[in-house]
Amino acid sequence: MSDFLSNFNKSNYDNTKEKKIQEDTDKEELTNQRATGSSLNEPIDKRTSEPPNKIGPVNVAEPKGDTPNTEQQTTSQTRRSQSADETEIDPTYHKKRKRKFLLIGIGSFLVLCILYFGYYQMTHVALPDFTGKELAEARTWATENKVKLKVDQTYSKEVEANKVISQKVKKGSKIKKGAELTINVSTGADPEEKLKLPDFMTMKKSEVEKWIKDNKAENISLIDEYSDSLEKGKAARFEIVNKEVTKENYKRKDKANMYYSKGKETFEKNISVPDFTKKMKTEVESWAKTNDIKVTYEEASSAEIPAESIISQSIAKDQKVAKKDSLTVTVSLGKGYTVPNFADYTQEEAGTAIEGLTVQAKSVFTNNVPYGQLISQSVEAGTQLTSKDDLKVKVYYSAGQPYLKDLRGSTVEGDLQKQFYDEFQSKGANIQYTVRYVDSAEPKGTVVGMSAYNLYVPLEYTVSLDVSLGNLAGASNYTPKSSEKGPESGTSPKNEAK
Repeated sequence: MSDFLSNFNKSNYDNTKEKKIQEDTDKEELTNQRATGSSLNEPIDKRTSEPPNKIGPVNVAEPKGDTPNTEQQTTSQTRRSQSADETEIDPTYHKKRKRKFLLIGIGSFLVLCILYFGYYQMTHVALPDFTGKELAEARTWATENKVKLKVDQTYSKEVEANKVISQKVKKGSKIKKGAELTINVSTGADPEEKLKLPDFMTMKKSEVEKWIKDNKAENISLIDEYSDSLEKGKAARFEIVNKEVTKENYKRKDKANMYYSKGKETFEKNISVPDFTKKMKTEVESWAKTNDIKVTYEEASSAEIPAESIISQSIAKDQKVAKKDSLTVTVSLGKGYTVPNFADYTQEEAGTAIEGLTVQAKSVFTNNVPYGQLISQSVEAGTQLTSKDDLKVKVYYSAGQPYLKDLRGSTVEGDLQKQFYDEFQSKGANIQYTVRYVDSAEPKGTVVGMSAYNLYVPLEYTVSLDVSLGNLAGASNYTPKSSEKGPESGTSPKNEAK
């Protein structure tokens, strides 16, 4: 330690300080050169005029007055003075350098944070609170933000149908795009749940509305209707649409209607009645339907007004009526036909008595009406017939009493059916005949005998006829037209052989 202090004199101290200043200057210039990117014209070592003096022990035993030591001290002071003039030392250099690196590090960290924050914001989205909101709103949000939506459905009396009950991820949480979000959605109250129906007929309408709301019974409809017998607001009736459902097994899904009276309906008389005379019936029907007018249609014949046109109306033209009012109109049936008394006509005249009517005149046998007189007519005299009626009229005239002619020798058995029908049965007389076959020289089948002939007979009568067998000598080879043995049509003859 004593040797070190003995060698450490003022000259060595000055040399050491000068060397330190030179090194600091060189380092500062090198740093500035790197920061600015510029190159120096000369190397750092060339800018130093002399190599730095070495620090070493000096002979402290030399006398203070020696010339060489004095010159060395002078030279050192001169260099020190020149170096001090050329170099400016910044005492805060190291602090600035540390601050610079610190700022660079902080800036880099902030840039990384910003990049990560931006990436996170681009790939994640904040989740709103869908509780109590419509399912459609959640679906729209999921589509816009590219989030998969999973919907779980649950019956709920508290939450309306298609509204969100809950969600698995809380409000405000960040969810990654493409991730799945599960929400629980209400499907309304359970439709299969049985409901105990109160007596709606004793409840006010407001009470029924509250019951429906509390029990989520939306399938019960309240209907107001006009009534001529019930006061406004009174319960009219309760009906379950499905007749198989009763009050005891009624479920929430079943439809029902509760009716209430709106009182008697009144309308303002603001509908003008047109003149429907000679207008078509279809025009009245259209007007009545449009204005909700009740129309009563009466019918009458008219020679002037065409069929299906209006003859008259109960309310005059331009008068005012209200909805639901009544109107009566008379509709033409066209030209009418008055049925005459056919007693004024003969049977031959009756067929053409009235143009437009089809008259069927027929004569029938009677016991008490003289021949040619009217017996009856199907439509009473004076009746007015129109196009909607049957225009056929049947008229019956008397043919008198049935008269039985002599048929012997002129009539064969084959003609009997037609003759008895045309002469008697078609005219209302039930004249029958029986046949008895007899031996005769007359041609076979010829009527050769009658039990009665050429006389009037009653309406109910049977005559016996003898018909030749043509088996006796002198009989003709001519075989007359004849029917086979047996009952004739329309008769019950008795066949006898003699």
